[in-house]
Amino acid sequence: MIHNTKLLIDILKKRIEGKIGKPVKTRGDCELVSNAVLETLDIDISYSTIKRLYGLAPYTKPNSKTTNTLAQFVGYKNYAHFSQNYRYKDKIDLSQLTYKAVSIGNEQAILELIIETKKSSENFIRFIVLLTRELFHNKNYRLLDEIFKLKALNFNSFSYTEVLYLGNSIGLLLRKQAEIDPILLNNTNFLSCVYLTFVDYSNLNGFYGEWTEIINVNQPKKEIALFTGSLLEFRNFLNNKKLKELDEDLIYNKELHPILCSRLLASKLLVNDNGNSINTSQILDSYFEVHSKKSSLVDYSYELFTTAILTKNYVLMKYLIEKTNLNTTIEFYYQKSHLNSYYLMSIFYFKYTQNSVEEKRHNRLFSINDCMYSYEDFITILYHIYVFGSTKIGSKKDRIKKEYIQLSKQLNYPYFSESYLLNYFD
Repeated sequence: MIHNTKLLIDILKKRIEGKIGKPVKTRGDCELVSNAVLETLDIDISYSTIKRLYGLAPYTKPNSKTTNTLAQFVGYKNYAHFSQNYRYKDKIDLSQLTYKAVSIGNEQAILELIIETKKSSENFIRFIVLLTRELFHNKNYRLLDEIFKLKALNFNSFSYTEVLYLGNSIGLLLRKQAEIDPILLNNTNFLSCVYLTFVDYSNLNGFYGEWTEIINVNQPKKEIALFTGSLLEFRNFLNNKKLKELDEDLIYNKELHPILCSRLLASKLLVNDNGNSINTSQILDSYFEVHSKKSSLVDYSYELFTTAILTKNYVLMKYLIEKTNLNTTIEFYYQKSHLNSYYLMSIFYFKYTQNSVEEKRHNRLFSINDCMYSYEDFITILYHIYVFGSTKIGSKKDRIKKEYIQLSKQLNYPYFSESYLLNYFD
């Protein structure tokens, strides 16, 4: 067993690089690690801490919270578990089990190994991520379909943290290998654990949007069908296309997930932005009255924050600011990204109302690093709009404009035109 602390840390660093699929050599790489940890574990480690760990800033010995979190990130219970289980010789870990199972090609043995690993291993989610990676590489989609149909992969058998780890790890993988057999897009567990968890706002006009179209045609279960329908309408909005009216009663459904309710309400408000006349305040009053007994009101508002920015709906912004305030408590760490979107919306509103004190206050609270990884490009382009409208320095405006145009071309959403940037605050 290894007892040398520095050697253990070096091994841990190598395992992290293996997890993200590249060496950590730049600040951007450190930010990637920080975001990946947040997305998979719902735990925040700053990129500056990662910089110190990799010697890109003056080295300081990492504290126990950092080492425990990074050990969890690579599949262990904590750092002690990592150090106790890491041996030089005769070490048969889940990686080796995975590679061996796939190389032998005995599919029944693989399915039995999954069931046994679920019973006995604390690293089950990591094992599934590794196995999925290998099977995607081998394009064995049929076996993946069988695996995600197992009871061991049932969505309801996981904690929310485990679902985040599973969904975001596979989601990051699929961004690199955006190829998938339609059979998986008809697999309820795969959709619940991966597709609904890693909502890829960077690829609504790419592979993620194509999947959404296929899933929508497949007529999946109710929540997935509502999600795909509203997401396709959101894509239509970003592509400057006509939107369809959604059933208003759905936004008051107490059985639906809060974020889905907010997405459905956002879709209705986007339709209104396209020229339909509705009483926004009246709908919001009814919406929050129905859901007022729920403690997660920030979840019921989540999609509304960005919708208010997109449509320059200052009435909606004002309403949400009055409903959500700086003293709002969050029950779960993932809600930190929800409040981050609220801070961004508040920056826009207080600039519009020329309240510089509150504008600066909320600007200090907002951070790109607190975005969900799958939303990062989308939030970044919105923040570019604010920075462009807030600076009076010509060289800085030119730089921000250039970055905005580049990101707009990358996202390929016509709504983010150059005119939209130049005239947003007029």
